[in-house]
Amino acid sequence: MPTTKEIVSNRPLAGSELAKIILRDVARMMEANSLLSSQMAYSRIAYDLRLQLHLDLPSLPLSEDHARSRPPASDEPPSSIESFPLADAPHAIHSSTDLSRDIDSPNAERLRHGLPVTVETLGPDGHHREDQVEYPADHPALASVLTPDPDPVDSTAAARKEEGIADPIPRPTPPSQKGKRK
Repeated sequence: MPTTKEIVSNRPLAGSELAKIILRDVARMMEANSLLSSQMAYSRIAYDLRLQLHLDLPSLPLSEDHARSRPPASDEPPSSIESFPLADAPHAIHSSTDLSRDIDSPNAERLRHGLPVTVETLGPDGHHREDQVEYPADHPALASVLTPDPDPVDSTAAARKEEGIADPIPRPTPPSQKGKRK
């Protein structure tokens, strides 16, 4: 932790730092989604990835980007990826997951994600120097500063409603084989 000759200012997060935090959150969401496990396979799939940034900027309070799946162009190899949402798929499963993170302290997020913190040091010769300091994630002093990471939340019902996607039609159940012996 800083000494009396060190100054640690809570500088705003750079876009590249925020991108690293977001990528780690996306990786956690994907790891938590059982539909993305190695034993799953899909002959048809469509997806919509959405990134919403709520910013403390009067000129840009909300930024929203979408990356929607699309079928391959005519000069690309065939793929099972189609436009979102899947057309003519009454039995399709729609899954949606949200993860929200509020960032109140840029330095706390830097510490949580192992990013360096800028520390200004007054050297013995009276000159100021800036150093990038990384603190280990298991440092005992960090336990009281850091809150737990947010958990991914199932938002399937809200996403279905927003996109106008009907509930899937249940697959027909095969006739019962009770009482029949071969």
